[in-house]
Amino acid sequence: MLQIFVVFYLPGLLNLFTWPMMNTGWKWFDDTISTRFLAALVAFIINYAAYFSEIYRGGIESISKGQYEACQVLGLTKSQTFFKVVLMQVVKRIIPPMSNEIITLVKDTSLANTIGVVELMFEGKTFMLTNGLIWPIFYAGAFYLIFVGALTLLFNWLEKKLSYYKV
Repeated sequence: MLQIFVVFYLPGLLNLFTWPMMNTGWKWFDDTISTRFLAALVAFIINYAAYFSEIYRGGIESISKGQYEACQVLGLTKSQTFFKVVLMQVVKRIIPPMSNEIITLVKDTSLANTIGVVELMFEGKTFMLTNGLIWPIFYAGAFYLIFVGALTLLFNWLEKKLSYYKV
């Protein structure tokens, strides 16, 4: 949430630039995109790019030196070694942490309503305040629960599919 605040408010406070027109935004595929949405998108991209790059780095470094030496003995180039030997092992190893981060990203999208991005929880809260019903918030929570549950099942299936050496 702090990163979303920093991306949205700090440029204006430092007089670097201000997000143009708080609610209309830039043209993108003949639709207007909210600059609040754009700021939330930038914050999520910066945050999760750092997490994902660290996961990839750890996955690549987890491959033993013997794999590289064996490829060198076979006369493979560095790019052949990476794409034909190392990458397949890395993908198998990074699926669990990547699935955790993707599920966390889905749940973190609800934080975008702190800067006024119209998203699921924002709409549920607005509907609750205007109509006096609390059910929209429960429906939004149920949607998150069902979507995260489906992602969990998908990633569990993918992990089992890639664990072909385990007995």
